[in-house]
This record gives sequence, structure tokens and C-alpha cells, in this order.
Amino acid sequence: MAHHHFTRSDWIRVGVVIAVLAAALYFVFPFWPLDKVVQLGLDLQGGVRMVLSPYGPTSDNGTMVDFEDASAETKALAVEQVISILNNRTDQYGLVNPEIRPFGDNQVLVNLPGVTNTEAARNLIEQTAKLDFYRVLEFGNDAMDTVVPVLSDSEMVAWLRTHLPLRDDKGIQYILEKPSLLTGAALANASASTPVGTLGAKPEVRLEFTREGAEAFVEIINATPEGDLLAIVLDNEIVSVAAVRESIKEAALQGWRQVIDKTSISGNFTQEEATTLAIALRAGALPVNIRIEHETTIGPTLGADSIRRGMMTIAIGFVLILIYMFAFYRMLGFVANFTLVLNMLIVFAALKLFGAVLTLPGIAGIILTIGMTVDANVIIFERVKEERRTGKSPLAAVRAGFEKSLSTLFDANITTLITAFILLMLGTGPIRGFAVTLGIGVLGSLFCALVVSRLLMEKTGFSSFIPAKVVQEH
Repeated sequence: MAHHHFTRSDWIRVGVVIAVLAAALYFVFPFWPLDKVVQLGLDLQGGVRMVLSPYGPTSDNGTMVDFEDASAETKALAVEQVISILNNRTDQYGLVNPEIRPFGDNQVLVNLPGVTNTEAARNLIEQTAKLDFYRVLEFGNDAMDTVVPVLSDSEMVAWLRTHLPLRDDKGIQYILEKPSLLTGAALANASASTPVGTLGAKPEVRLEFTREGAEAFVEIINATPEGDLLAIVLDNEIVSVAAVRESIKEAALQGWRQVIDKTSISGNFTQEEATTLAIALRAGALPVNIRIEHETTIGPTLGADSIRRGMMTIAIGFVLILIYMFAFYRMLGFVANFTLVLNMLIVFAALKLFGAVLTLPGIAGIILTIGMTVDANVIIFERVKEERRTGKSPLAAVRAGFEKSLSTLFDANITTLITAFILLMLGTGPIRGFAVTLGIGVLGSLFCALVVSRLLMEKTGFSSFIPAKVVQEH
């Protein structure tokens, strides 16, 4: 092997290649099974797919109208808010890689890969989580009492503007004063907890106010006579009614710090319900009601089969190309094959690093990447061989070959990158999956061809294997 002088920049290149290889191996570990390496999309691992439709009253520039009749901007805004709130909720719930995006005409598509508990997912999604504190004006003593006045229709409409009749879960009728004293917007946080040390204690949701919220709450307590009732209403259902006691009034007199995290809601929650409710309150109330139009549970059976076939395709293509490159380019084939293996590692490591989801089209993108990596090497090798035939020394041939193939490589790869970028911007789920793997693959193959191949051919003995004369066809 000819000894080649290593300059400082060469050592830097060697360092970069080793670092990339090490990082890729680190991220791709344990290599198999695939779902341990990268996150799989809905088409590969199953899960729940829902289409949501907003409905019901919504505020359109200050006037309440039905969602159907709202202006296009209001609808679009509501859909955007729903998406960001649901993203927040699913994140906090710990769902891996949900895909939540606008769909069709003012609808929202929710893909939750790998979710098996559809009931919990449904509760998390459907809860509008609108929290209000109301002053209780009057209430009945048992479920038979009705305290709603008997009024003519027009009087009733006027009465309902300032009164909200609701029954609690025991059927007792309450009359609440509208508008509400405080809304969920005053909350900074909500967490589910079970009081310790109390026998048969039920899970509850502890509320923490923002400073403004706590100040508003203090004002409410100060303005409410002792013994009066406050009702906490969630999504138009009474969760709890509490009397304003002496202790809370004393706390309120000492200022907002005393009440900022002293409030909790206890209903008949299970732990799961309390957790879901706390998440919904933390993430904020949905601006509109939503209903689930379609819900499909996708079994992972299709997925397991697709993964097996997809991986088989990748493996077979990969091995055939390795054999072909070695047969056709002999020792240079080693260089090509090394860069190809490295690029595969880079692709999977990048998917893992960015938390990208591998979908079926993504597998197609990987197969395409294999072809492109080899393509780059073929262009370079052919160029180098041409230069060698003109009688240049192996090293000079390598340098000239690389320099002359640079523009071809850049042109081909940059156009592919632009395409991938456009697909990523405009595409939906599956198309984006393809675009992501394709984009990563292009960048990887450029790095492999221009840095790794060149380093191997310039600085190791591989350049001496460049055929000096035309290779005879066999």
C-alpha cells in the first residue's frame, strides 16, 4: 500500500467520517427489530385513525353563531386551535408521534400509531374541557324540586341570558348566575392526585391558577358572603359545588399567593379520568365542540406483513447491489459498498434522531436511496477510470475524476432534494414519509460520495486498483 501523506485537513475528514459512523451505529443500535430502531407509522404498526368534525355554537367576531354558519376565517382558526390543543394533549399523555392535521372541509384527521386503548384516546380527544366557576343563586333540596321559574317564552329567553339551570349528578337542580366568574383561562396547571391518608379517597384534580387567575379568584372570594355556594362546571356539567368557608376567606385576605394552588375538583373520577381531565385543562379548552365522525382501528397485521416485505425488498436489493458493485468494480467495489452501508446507517440514524416516522412509502424512499448512492459512485468511478486512461497517475486521476464529476452529482442531487422539499411542504402523511427518507438519503449519499469515497480512494491504496486500460467486456 502506497504511503500517502496526511495533512491536517485529511485528519479532520477522517475524524468526521469516524464520528458519523460512530453516531450512526449508536443511534441505530439494537439494529433489529425494526420498531426498536425507528418509529413506525400507522400503516406499519396499526393504531387508531379518527376524523373529527367541529360543531355547535362558536363565537364569530363576538356574536355566537352555529359553527356551520361561521365565517371561513373563524372556521379555519377554530380548526387550527383544535389541532394545536390536541397536539398538546397527546404529547402530555405520552402518545408517540401522533399525526394531527387539517382534513377535508374543516375537519381534523388524527392518526395515533400504536394506540391500543381506543377508549382512553377517545376521551382525551373528545373532551372540550371548558371549565367555569359560577355563583349559585339557588338550588332545590332534592331531585323533585324544580327551582326554574315558570315563565312565558320571551321572558324565558331573557331569563336564560343571566341564569344557567343545571342539574348535578344526583339530579338536584341548581340555578347559576351568568356570566361565569372565572374560566379555565385562569389556570396555569392542573394535575391529577389522590389525597393521601384519607380512607376511600377518590382521585381529584388539583388546579393551579396563574397570578392573574389567582388575583381574580381572590376578588371573587372577597366579594362572596361566607356560606354562599360556588359551582365548578366542566363542559356544562356540575363537577362540584363548594360553600365559601371562613378558612378560604381568611386565606384570600392574605392575597393571591395563598390561593394560587389550593383549589381542587373532586368528582367521581377514576384515576384515568382524573389524568385525562388534568391534561385537557392544562392544554386548554377546545374552542368548539367536536364529534368523532369516523374512527377506524387499524390492526398491525397488515403492518407486520408490510414490514417483512419491505425489509425483504431492501435487503435483497442491498445484497444484489453489493455483489454487483464488487463483481464489476473489483477493489473499487469495496469503496462503493462501504459508502452504501454507511449511508443506510445514516438514513436510519437520522430517522431515529429526528423522531421521523417510517411509513410504507418511506421504505420505498430508502430503496431509492440505495440506487442513488450507487449511482453517485458509478459516476465518480467512470470519471476516474477515464482520467486514468489518459495516462495520469492514480492519485491525479482520482482528483481529476472527483472534480469533474462534482457538477453532475450536485445537479442530480440538488434537483432531487428540491423535489423532496416540495413533497414535504405540500404532501400529506404518506407522501411526507417518502420525502423525509428521500431527503435524508440524498444528503447522506452526497456526504458518502464526496467525503468518504474520496478519502478512501485518495488516502488508501485503493487508487492503485484503478484499471489503467479499458476494461475488457467479459
